[in-house]
Amino acid sequence: MKVSIELDDALLARALSNCVERKVEFEAFIAAAIREALDDPEVSDAEDVDITGAVARTVAFASELAPGSEFHIDDVCPPSDWTALNSGERKIFGKAFRKAVEGSLPAVAVHVGRTSGNKAIYRRV
Repeated sequence: MKVSIELDDALLARALSNCVERKVEFEAFIAAAIREALDDPEVSDAEDVDITGAVARTVAFASELAPGSEFHIDDVCPPSDWTALNSGERKIFGKAFRKAVEGSLPAVAVHVGRTSGNKAIYRRV
């Protein structure tokens, strides 16, 4: 089965380097890593991140900002929620947050651009 996933560049570089060192095909390396993760009780019993709840909490914090102030999502997201998200979940979270703040009546904030590091910039309305 073919699967497409998005990985952090540094993580992918480490995995590919490891494959070269061990002289193992990348597909075999990934399959072994998945098998190992499934056998690890800490990983297999981990709770899913409540993205909907995290978005609601973050929108609430953004609502408390002064009108006109600019912010990034990680400025208003509770640290416990932010650190629980992996990079893929943060992208999903970001899209859901933007939809929530711009789609509410009245709007809480608007997306105004991105930083050079590709972080979304919002302005409280």
